[in-house]
Amino acid sequence: MTKVKGWKAQHPRQLKKIVTGLNETTLNRVVKSHENRGWVRASEVKEHGYGLGILMIFKG
Repeated sequence: MTKVKGWKAQHPRQLKKIVTGLNETTLNRVVKSHENRGWVRASEVKEHGYGLGILMIFKG
């Protein structure tokens, strides 16, 4: 395995995903299930495609 040099060595990888739902009820249900598995909200709820979405980051 190669050693990471430079700025990447100071910034470990983070898992990120956009969680989506067609309405607020669906989105809240999906977000809560992700939070139970270690994901944390990283943004506000915004329009995404035909529904709503929110950025989440895995904290483990």
